[in-house]
Amino acid sequence: MDQLNGVPLLVLGNKNDLEGAVGVNELIKALQLESIQNRPVSCYSCSMKTQHNVDIIVEWLSSKAH
Repeated sequence: MDQLNGVPLLVLGNKNDLEGAVGVNELIKALQLESIQNRPVSCYSCSMKTQHNVDIIVEWLSSKAH
C-alpha cells in the first residue's frame, strides 16, 4: 500500500496486567512487524487499568501529531 509509506504505525498490546498476556516480542513476531520496511513501527505492551506505559504512548502520539 503505497499510500501508507512513511505513515507511523503504533501497535499496542493491552491488558499486560493479566496473567498470560502476550509480550511485545511475541506481538512483533505474530504480526510480522519486523517485515514492515516502508514506515516507522512501534510496539508497546500496556495496561489501561494500571496505566503501565500510558505516558510513553501519549508521548509517542504527541510526537507524531502534525
